[in-house]
Amino acid sequence: MKFQKKIIMVYMIFSIIVTGVFGTVYYIMNIRQYRVREYDDIRAISDVKMEKMEDLFEGMSSVITYFLSDVSVLEALQEFSRLDADSYEELYYDDAVSTIRIKLSTYYLINEYYRVVVFNKKGNVLSNTNYAGTALDENASYVSYPWKDKVSGKGGRDVILGLHTDDWGKQEHVEVLSVVKEIQGMDMGYIEVQQDKSTIDEMLSDSEEKNRYIFLSGDGEVIYTNDETLDAAYIYDQMEEGGSDIAEIRTEEDSTLLCLKKYSDTQDMILLTLTDTDVNMRAMREVLPVSIVILLGALTLSLSYIYLTSRQLTRPIRQLQKFMETTRLDNMNAEIPEKISNDEIESLYISYRDVLERLRQSMVNEKRMSLLQLQAQFDLLQAQVNPHFIYNVLNVISNRGIMSDDEVICEICGELAAMLRYATNTKEKYATVKDEIQYMDQYLHLLKYRYDYRLSYSINIDERLYKKILPKIVLQQIVENAVWHGYEKSKDRIEIEVRGWKEETGWYLRIHDNGCGISAEKQRELDGQMESVRKKLTRDRTNVELEIGGMGLVNTYARLYLLYDGDLIFEIMSENGTDVVIGVKGAGEDV
Repeated sequence: MKFQKKIIMVYMIFSIIVTGVFGTVYYIMNIRQYRVREYDDIRAISDVKMEKMEDLFEGMSSVITYFLSDVSVLEALQEFSRLDADSYEELYYDDAVSTIRIKLSTYYLINEYYRVVVFNKKGNVLSNTNYAGTALDENASYVSYPWKDKVSGKGGRDVILGLHTDDWGKQEHVEVLSVVKEIQGMDMGYIEVQQDKSTIDEMLSDSEEKNRYIFLSGDGEVIYTNDETLDAAYIYDQMEEGGSDIAEIRTEEDSTLLCLKKYSDTQDMILLTLTDTDVNMRAMREVLPVSIVILLGALTLSLSYIYLTSRQLTRPIRQLQKFMETTRLDNMNAEIPEKISNDEIESLYISYRDVLERLRQSMVNEKRMSLLQLQAQFDLLQAQVNPHFIYNVLNVISNRGIMSDDEVICEICGELAAMLRYATNTKEKYATVKDEIQYMDQYLHLLKYRYDYRLSYSINIDERLYKKILPKIVLQQIVENAVWHGYEKSKDRIEIEVRGWKEETGWYLRIHDNGCGISAEKQRELDGQMESVRKKLTRDRTNVELEIGGMGLVNTYARLYLLYDGDLIFEIMSENGTDVVIGVKGAGEDV
């Protein structure tokens, strides 16, 4: 999977999780707010309905107060309570009855209430509704009144009678709600104010018709309900058990109702307001679509942002990939054409450039090693001598020496043969300092046969340098150069001193002779040649083998530089003879 796809996948999963968590929190908060709104709505509705019912009962109580506040009516009620009438007509024409009837026939009472009834224990009954639709039943009296035990002996307090069938009218099945008051003193009777259920239904009706109401007395008896299918006692018991004024309850039909219980401030009355709306389902239907739209929008925006951002983030990687794919040997030093905007990828690019540089340097070193090998082969070819032929000649000379009883000739031939074996061995391209010292010592020993007492030499090498690496025939070349050029026009003693030591900065070899030294002009010429060789080896690295051929100091420098590069120290000093110092810095000790 590509890096960009991985970024998109990771951040997409992260975005989905975050969006899901956010969506869940948003949904829960909206559900909670919706529930609060529903609760506030049902409380507001309950307050309005309770207020209307309280106003109804207060109005009915006011009618009774209004009726009893008239002194003439009270006097008429006293006479009415003592009146024995054999017929309704006889009762109708009595003066006291006329006074009561006039009071009952007030327009307000007739218009606002279903019926106002005055009755007493004598069986006398008067009503303000003697019309055909609401006419009194002639047989109705206190004797047949079903609520006499409930309304008697209440000390003049108003008694609310919940919905019941009208006890006084001829018309059947008319349900009314009543407020009854026993008139105090001398069995003056009772006053009952009625309101029919249809009027109350209209008063408490809702435009949405989704709410149901149950009005209960303080002792749990139903006063009014707009839905007679509800089991008021069952619902009331559940609300009492729950202890909260609002709760979701299950009906006996296993439906969910939201119920609010409210107590009246002025009446001994309780209102249970119920709505059959499942708050959770309704909230889900209302909130869920909006939540889904918002979450899908947020998810789409986040995924688009992730895609665009991932392309921007991976653009430097694609740049680097293209650059790496187009890198060849001939353009290793090329730069990325566009600037990389990402710091981390730019660091990776820099690291890649470092790898290329190290690779290039390794290739340079490999070419230098190949050059060194070719140079050694060239040196051998330049000698133009067949080692086997030389060995055979040396054997002939050695045999002639034995025949002549000359051991010196034999020793010279043996030492020369050993030197030839060392110089012509192509299996080993390098030598240790110890091997080079031994080879140089053999060479000086041979020179001793020629110069005898005129030549003296000393070798003092720190044993810690014995395993250090040098190109073959380096020290012998320097000593040979000193003997042939330092004493070319002189008959003085030849003194050669070779010393080797080790310091913290590296290790060093010094070859000193007491010859005539090197002129300033020759010194400049040598420095220029070595500088030229160093540049060619460093920059061109082509066709330098033949140019640096020969066995002189420049040849020695070239082979040492090929081996140690910038860690090489090669100094030629001409003061009281000639000193040649070979050194290798500490960082380049081991090759």
